[in-house]
Amino acid sequence: MRDLIYAVIEAFYKKATQDILIGYHFDKFNKPETLKPHLERITSFWEMQLTGSTSVPLEGPFHLLFTHLQLKIKRGELGRWIVLFHQTLDSLEKENNHPDIKVLTTLWKKRIALFEERFKSHPQMFN
Repeated sequence: MRDLIYAVIEAFYKKATQDILIGYHFDKFNKPETLKPHLERITSFWEMQLTGSTSVPLEGPFHLLFTHLQLKIKRGELGRWIVLFHQTLDSLEKENNHPDIKVLTTLWKKRIALFEERFKSHPQMFN
C-alpha cells in the first residue's frame, strides 16, 4: 500500500511544483535532495491517515496546521491544492487496476475534506 500512496504523492508534487497558483509554495522541493525526504515523510503522513499505521518509522511528529500556518496560504490556494489532489487521485483511479484503488481514493478524498474543514476553521490559517 505504501508504494501506491507514494506514487500518488509523487504525482501530486509533480503537478503542484509546476502549478502557476501554488507552485511557489513548493520551490524548496525543486531539488531531488530536498524533495525525496519530503515525499517519504508525506507518504508516511498519508499512510498513517489512510491505514492507521506506517510501515516506515516516523522522524518526529507532524504539525500539520502549524507547518501550513507558516506558509501564509490564501483560501484560493487551499482550493487549488484540493483540486490538484483530486485530479491526481482521479487519474490514479483511471490508470491503475489495483483491486483496492476505488476504496483508497474514496477514503483519501474523505480525509482531504476533513483537513479542508480543519484548515478553514482555524482562525489564523489564511492570509
